[in-house]
Amino acid sequence: MKGRFFSFSLSLMLAVLLLAGMVPCFEHQKGITAYGANPEAATDRPFYRIDARYHPEKDEVHGHMVVILPKKRTETQKEVFFRLYPNAFRNWKHGEESKPKKPGYIKVSQVKVDGRSAQAIIKETVMKVILPQAVRDGEAARIEMDFQLHLPRGGMRLNTFNNTAFLAQWYPMLAVRDRDGWHTEPYTTTGDPFYSQMSDFEVTFHLPKGYRAITTGRDRDQADRPVLTIRQENVRDFVAVLTKDYQVVRGMMNDVHVNLWYLAGMEDVAKPLHEAAISGMKFYSEKFGPYPYQEIDVVLGETGVGIAGMEYPGLVTSIPKIGTKKGVGPAVNVVVHELAHQWWYGVVGNNQVKEPWLDEGLTTFSEFLYMQEKMNEDERGLLKRAVKKTDEIHKAAGITSVEPLYDYPDTVYGLMVYIRPAAMFYGLMDEIGKEKVMEILKTYYQRYRFKVATTQDFIKTASEVAGKDLTPFFRKWLYFSSAEKQG
Repeated sequence: MKGRFFSFSLSLMLAVLLLAGMVPCFEHQKGITAYGANPEAATDRPFYRIDARYHPEKDEVHGHMVVILPKKRTETQKEVFFRLYPNAFRNWKHGEESKPKKPGYIKVSQVKVDGRSAQAIIKETVMKVILPQAVRDGEAARIEMDFQLHLPRGGMRLNTFNNTAFLAQWYPMLAVRDRDGWHTEPYTTTGDPFYSQMSDFEVTFHLPKGYRAITTGRDRDQADRPVLTIRQENVRDFVAVLTKDYQVVRGMMNDVHVNLWYLAGMEDVAKPLHEAAISGMKFYSEKFGPYPYQEIDVVLGETGVGIAGMEYPGLVTSIPKIGTKKGVGPAVNVVVHELAHQWWYGVVGNNQVKEPWLDEGLTTFSEFLYMQEKMNEDERGLLKRAVKKTDEIHKAAGITSVEPLYDYPDTVYGLMVYIRPAAMFYGLMDEIGKEKVMEILKTYYQRYRFKVATTQDFIKTASEVAGKDLTPFFRKWLYFSSAEKQG
């Protein structure tokens, strides 16, 4: 399957792999407020102001964007990189199965820095902006540009379907710059090739009559307005679904608004999936720590080839139904999987390109834990059989659970990145007890909320909470290293 393994029918997919008996062949803070009048007040986060006008008759979004760079930096900056992910859909390089029916791309123009024209060099999904004047630590910089987004039809994540546009990674996004430098890794259909930083947003949409926006921010009070401005602070991305087709079921989880959006023909699953969404949000809040935003949206519908569900800050997508051992039913496991990502990726971030297991493994374990405790579905036996399969894969190809995205064939990505780490946490329960594992996850969440964590950060936290060095345990599960090899 092209794209990521997702939680889409994990049990059925694993069963197929296991029954086949074959090893693939390889060639080697609650109440976060909107931004105030002074966006430069936050010195450690970028601030985006986007004004976007949607033209559904042309499948286009025309926008103007201002980004204020944070004042804090470790060294003088002479250039800034942006990610132009829509350009991946212009000259598709990732197989016919997932090729868009109509290509898409983003065109950027009129780039300025602090009012001065700036040179922008674009190569596929990366744009380098040369700063007219170097920016030092303690100095802010204002970058602005116009853009024209040409939406693909049949794209992965970024997509249009009937009277709905799914705007994912749709604007020029600041690339992350960390101790490893600028992250401008190429697009891939394996996993989620996105690495972003906490930012603040003020986004204004100009919509045709009858359309509304479902977004990362709190937008419930701005329904049916032709022009609406949505502000959201401290999120990794800003996604929007522009539509005149969706209906909504609303509810509450404590003081969090939980909305489920569905299309005509999905009425039979809307209520059970909305109940699952509320239940899942409550479950994860109690297990890991409170959800820090005011709203969460679940949007039903397929958003690309091979994608059963997808996570974004404040919004997730899911297919409406899925095949199970009992037949076709509401896709509860997909919904709760994607909601768990609000904790693992949304709040506690990680480099999804370099260490995809860190959010997907934690999320899959969270999903399995929910399905076990709330739906009485215990898949630990299947997990054990899957672990044996990953052992065979490692023996044949040397692949571990801590590889970057590009090192995984699609056929084993899900087993190594989703399933083996999920099984690992059950193994950790057997070793130190369930209560201690839950304490580890709560501590990890509290310690790294709104930050970016690494595998070593997680291992360090787990060892501290457990009161003993768990490095050998994690090396065995993630790196396939035995105690004997460690010497």
